[in-house]
Amino acid sequence: MFFSHIPRVRLAQDPTPLEHALRYGGLFNYEGLYIKRDDAFLLGMGGNKVRTLEFLLGEAVDLGADTIVAAGGLQSNQCRLAAAAAAKLGLSCVLVHNDDEPPRYQGNLLLDHLAGARSIFLGPVLEEDRERQAEEIAQNLKNEGHVPYIIKNSGRGALGYAQGAFELHHQAEKMDIDIQHVGMVGAMGATAAGFVYGTAVLGGPFHVHVISVEYSRSHLYQLMKSLWENIISITGVEPSVNMEEVMTIYDDYLGEGYAVPTDLSIRAAYELPRTEGIFLESVYTSKTLAGLRDLIEKKRIAKEEISCYVHTGGLPSLFTQADDYQP
Repeated sequence: MFFSHIPRVRLAQDPTPLEHALRYGGLFNYEGLYIKRDDAFLLGMGGNKVRTLEFLLGEAVDLGADTIVAAGGLQSNQCRLAAAAAAKLGLSCVLVHNDDEPPRYQGNLLLDHLAGARSIFLGPVLEEDRERQAEEIAQNLKNEGHVPYIIKNSGRGALGYAQGAFELHHQAEKMDIDIQHVGMVGAMGATAAGFVYGTAVLGGPFHVHVISVEYSRSHLYQLMKSLWENIISITGVEPSVNMEEVMTIYDDYLGEGYAVPTDLSIRAAYELPRTEGIFLESVYTSKTLAGLRDLIEKKRIAKEEISCYVHTGGLPSLFTQADDYQP
């Protein structure tokens, strides 16, 4: 197995399903759309972070960690899955949130609580302050005799989606599907960078369309470039294909910014469940699918070519977004 020398724990049941979205594609006269169902992982209600945590927690276990420290907002998917994975591995979990404690737990925060994680609420501080305080919390745990491991956005975690690219390529070959385009979310960059790296290692069977939901195109590129270089330093494998040859980054679908729905993303969030029975949420998945559809409708992806949308999950947060979808 590629990367077999790198510590890893198994959290996923792979391969995740690859579904032909004929009814949804029929809305815009496109028969070539498939959906890679990474929302369908069994651990902790699924999502892309299951893949990344296999490598991050692999290192944690290898280092003898007894406590996982993760940081994020109240509805962080990474925090939810870190809590679930820690519980599965018999580790303690401390979550650091840059927000006030709400009067009522719901969505991902409720699941964190059910999984036994201890949440620390810092108030509405900047991400940089949150990360600094997470480091201080980890140091305090160390002083108390614990062995903490901090979950970070890194090339090690990105390896999960390099494996995801290998998995999709093998799955498509086995099903005799010539996938030429992949629609992938671009947030902090690790998921996209890992998938692009895996695609490059394979020699570029897909072109990866990275739909930014958080940053400008230039900022996301810099994040991904740094992660790409970090992956190479960990694996020792430099692809013969450059990152830029196998991807395009778009910031056209951000709208007013992170976690703010757009008309296109709201349309996608209604139409996909009504045609395929598959749900989306407002922050990541609906904007990514809306962007991929727009690229097809604008003929940047030809109608005769086959594309795959990678559904990265995050559905528990949908229950905190009810105001976006009232009748």
